Amino acid sequence: MGIVTNILKDEYERLKRLEAQYLQQLKTFPKGAISKRQRSGTYYLYLIIRENKKVITRYVGKFDSDKAKKVIRQVEERKKVEEKLKKVQADLKELKRSLK
Repeated sequence: MGIVTNILKDEYERLKRLEAQYLQQLKTFPKGAISKRQRSGTYYLYLIIRENKKVITRYVGKFDSDKAKKVIRQVEERKKVEEKLKKVQADLKELKRSLK
């Protein structure tokens, strides 16, 4: 059983490092959700953020601008990292139970 326990401990440590890496990555991405609104035939992009129980809408720019495309890409990437983080945290929880 010592070999299996060591393998599980190594995997646990690897997942902890991966979790820390994902948490660090999340700090670099903008928080919030994207909202696309139309005014006078032109689409604009807004970032909707919750701060202290308040919903704040921040203007990003015209929907087809480079800045808007960058924000959309970052929000999509953040969602992917959040999903990976959830998977890692679930695996950590399972490993923690196995190691007890």
